[in-house]
Amino acid sequence: MREQFISGLSYNDFATFFMPFFAKCDIIFYCGFQEDSVLENIKAEEIKIDIDGTYMNVIRFGNGNENLIIISGLTVTGLEGQGEAVANAYSALSRDYRICLFERKKDIPENYSHEDMAEDVFRCSQLIGIESAFVYGVSQGGMIGELLALSHPDFVKKLILCSSSCRITEKLEKASNEWRMYAQEKDIVALNRSFFKYVYSPAFLESVKEMLPALEMVGSARDCERFLRLLEPVSDFDISGELNKIKCPVLVIGDANDAVIGPEGSYQMAEILKCDLHMYDCYSHAVYDEAPDIKEVIAGFLKRPD
Repeated sequence: MREQFISGLSYNDFATFFMPFFAKCDIIFYCGFQEDSVLENIKAEEIKIDIDGTYMNVIRFGNGNENLIIISGLTVTGLEGQGEAVANAYSALSRDYRICLFERKKDIPENYSHEDMAEDVFRCSQLIGIESAFVYGVSQGGMIGELLALSHPDFVKKLILCSSSCRITEKLEKASNEWRMYAQEKDIVALNRSFFKYVYSPAFLESVKEMLPALEMVGSARDCERFLRLLEPVSDFDISGELNKIKCPVLVIGDANDAVIGPEGSYQMAEILKCDLHMYDCYSHAVYDEAPDIKEVIAGFLKRPD
């Protein structure tokens, strides 16, 4: 069994959400893990699917019989090139599922809506032979998942919404306004610093504080421009009046300390959908990375007969 550290995070989880930064700033780090805590060698492939004159990066791994689509949240630099870290972080699910993690298109057009993002996930899924799937969306990926379930109900078999919402909240407006300001100024250090502050728990950030100065420098002016276009549709997002049209089984996961959206996002979705709700109270917006048992929660819901 892997050693746990930092509020219950495993090495695999740690690698998943900070490996893109380590890779881009050439950090070599040692965390003192014993030999049995090293990453499993799970094979992953990254597929670049041609779409609209650009491509969408998809990380594919797993050996199961059921399709599981993960729709990632909004990030500054993305997960391209980090397929192995992602696959190992989801190793507990890869035995039972064929997993594809979908990011966004590499080049983002102006006025790119959440509806467009959902349609792109559907189109790319079809191109790689996925006819139906379980869908797990985190943060903005949850918003995309909601729209995917509404526009293609036969495609989504079950839906998991983690750290997400069906409308913009006061906390989300505050966070997105701050991120927008720094991205417009192309101040990558301030943007990363603000992003980390809102997304991760104070306990986690304290545990990696020596690495943060280097991590905050990762990114470029182009990353800021892309981030702005992906952030734009958040400001008027509200499908609360349509959410009850989702007919597949849904699980909502959230945390009481979510500083990006707030717990009200999770509570409102669960109330509208009359679905299962699993709330944590000691992590952050990034409960999808920080809670050590979240993969078990996901697996339990997916395997449950409905």
